[in-house]
Amino acid sequence: MIIPAKLLIVSSASLIASYALAANDTPSQADANAHPIAVIEPSTVLLESAKLAKPIKRVAANYPIRMARKGAEGWVQLNFVVGTDGSVNNIVVVDSSGMEDFENAAVRALKSWEYSPTYVDGKPIEQCHNDIQIDFRLDGGQRGVRRKFKRNYQSVREALDSNDIALAHDLTESMKGKGLLNSIEFTYYSLLRADLAKAQNDEVSELQYVERILNTDKKGEYVGSEAYRLLLNRLFVLQLKRAQYLDALETFQRVETQENNEDNIALLNPYVTKILDLLESDQVISIPGEVKQDGDWWHGLSRNSFSLSNVSGTLKTVELRCHNKRELYTATTDSTWNIPESWGRCSVRVVGDTNSQFTLLEIPKHSKQS
Repeated sequence: MIIPAKLLIVSSASLIASYALAANDTPSQADANAHPIAVIEPSTVLLESAKLAKPIKRVAANYPIRMARKGAEGWVQLNFVVGTDGSVNNIVVVDSSGMEDFENAAVRALKSWEYSPTYVDGKPIEQCHNDIQIDFRLDGGQRGVRRKFKRNYQSVREALDSNDIALAHDLTESMKGKGLLNSIEFTYYSLLRADLAKAQNDEVSELQYVERILNTDKKGEYVGSEAYRLLLNRLFVLQLKRAQYLDALETFQRVETQENNEDNIALLNPYVTKILDLLESDQVISIPGEVKQDGDWWHGLSRNSFSLSNVSGTLKTVELRCHNKRELYTATTDSTWNIPESWGRCSVRVVGDTNSQFTLLEIPKHSKQS
């Protein structure tokens, strides 16, 4: 039986308590002397080197029949490279709503896309930093959640309210095993996981689930406009604390577009100023990294120079995906990567053994070594 999603909406007071910007949410400043700065060494091994694009052919992804019969919905975020001939390659699933059938369908569709090649000095170049989200939504039908989902949701919410974190964790894992069908169920399941992660002081997981909420409920249709604004606030805070500074600035631009949001804008404005000052400062920005179960870790760079340190486990490769360049290196802690500004904004993808931990150091301009 399908019930209206609005019956799941928690009170505004509860959401404000969970997502309003608190005094202890401010990020600590990076300590410039906390880690040694590596210098570039001739031993750095370049494994692969290559160099935005207009689509000329986009094939819609086929809705997996099995998912359609179940009434399942989802989304897939992908990063890809456009080759010199306009074909799509090096497709990576960055995140998804968790259903493999949708991931496979999205990758298959993307492989058949074509772009017009881009030329520099008369030669075609690769276009290497392309992101897209493919949504799988069913038209028609009732928009709500199953009665069973509602019961499970309320059980987790009660466990969280009573601070029984172990029970809340077990219940959410059980919900995941039973499957999440439509986008509304996935949104509210992700809200539970974000609250659980917050209770466990796990900012990495909380950030992941807040992003998933906003990637699914792009306009606040399911959680409501007030909760949506608060979730954007929380996303900004988490990105700030995880040193994802350019992402935080982009989130603030989204905050500014929300109606009746003057108080939140005024609240976050001082932190935007702090981000801009920090990026121009002489402080090293230290970002903790950990390879996920799928074998990689992504980070959007705020500066053009970085190095790796404090590696625990095994790292294999470091891939740079910039707007106008892609390079793949062996992972090493005795090198500094200095990125030309002409490459545009870059993301780093570190590949290694699961649970390998390390620190990525973003280095200020004046400290770069040639």
